[in-house]
Amino acid sequence: MKKLLTLLLCLVLALGIAACGSTEETTETGTDDGLFTEESDRSETLSSSDKTTDKTTNRKTDTSSNVTSEQKDLTVPPDGLTFDTEAEHKFFATDIKMTCLVIFDLNQYIGDLNALTDTRSFSWIWDPESDPKCHIMPGAGIDSAKLRYSPYFERDVVIACSSNGWAGVIDYEARSLLWEYNIGDGPHSIEMLPNGDVVVAGSGNGSTTGKIAYVPLGAGFRAPVFSIAAPSAHGVMWDPQNEVLWGLEMSRIVPYRVVNPGTKDAKLEPVEEDIVSLKGDSGGHVLSPVLGQPGKYWVTAGKVWLFDANEKTLSNTMPNYTAYNQRNVKGMVSFPDGTFVQTVGGVGKKTMYDWSTPVLRIGLIRDYGDKGTLPLIKQIQFTNREFYKVFPVTKEYQ
Repeated sequence: MKKLLTLLLCLVLALGIAACGSTEETTETGTDDGLFTEESDRSETLSSSDKTTDKTTNRKTDTSSNVTSEQKDLTVPPDGLTFDTEAEHKFFATDIKMTCLVIFDLNQYIGDLNALTDTRSFSWIWDPESDPKCHIMPGAGIDSAKLRYSPYFERDVVIACSSNGWAGVIDYEARSLLWEYNIGDGPHSIEMLPNGDVVVAGSGNGSTTGKIAYVPLGAGFRAPVFSIAAPSAHGVMWDPQNEVLWGLEMSRIVPYRVVNPGTKDAKLEPVEEDIVSLKGDSGGHVLSPVLGQPGKYWVTAGKVWLFDANEKTLSNTMPNYTAYNQRNVKGMVSFPDGTFVQTVGGVGKKTMYDWSTPVLRIGLIRDYGDKGTLPLIKQIQFTNREFYKVFPVTKEYQ
């Protein structure tokens, strides 16, 4: 009998160890069952398939893509997640669940990136509903943000916009609104030119064609004086090398010359001969600088592309491409050492929308040589937050 009990005990222990090993493997490979266990507390009231109007905020939602990303297996490279802590790794994240704009600093969490989910991890936060100067519609989230220096306000500012029509300029240090305007047509991206003028790209939210609007704020004009039709415009970035404004539209990247900047006669003129097609891809969504590589930008649509503004070319043969080539990428930030952060719409169980996610994807754009391409390193799952886009925190245009 004693031998029989001993045998049974060994069998139970063996089964327990096998079960534990199975659970750990599931978590590392990133399957839905292992990674995404938290459910949004608003998932039952907001359907992810409703892409027209959020009944709570009257906010027009994204109509450029309805493809949910398929999560790939995760593998940790032999060298792990290592990056240069002497350089900054700060990025904006637009939290559409808590309707605020936050900055994360990866340098604070080396070795414990899961600590990013701690509310104390924010190095900067702005809540539009708590700012008495802001008149954004209650419940509306921020879609886009950049850090810039404003000659007009003579200080560092955060420029931001919301697809419910709002655009604004925020004092970076005081975290207080300086300027706002209801531009309409679903703002999805905003830029401040070196002279302080503001340009806003609107997708149209499926109700209008979309546009790019120009506000000569640098000269004190506080309302748009010019707009140009731009189908499903989702991105605007000033290119100091070529002295053009790049606009990301549905299936192309358009350079615009700025004419009469800083005056009521300011306008944008497309440079037709330099328009770049997305090579059969469509639903352009992200136009973001590749930090450390002037003249290069990340562009996402159905695929992730590297856009060379100097050569006017697109490519998708970058190192470790399988790690970040996801469908439905809504935000993409990369740092000079190759660290990247992504948001992918629809990743996570019962997300609020199919264009938002409670997950930050963090990995490395690095050539692993004969080891082959190794996929994503880390996914950070948030319980009470959901993000749309991410943007680098830098005053430099490149």
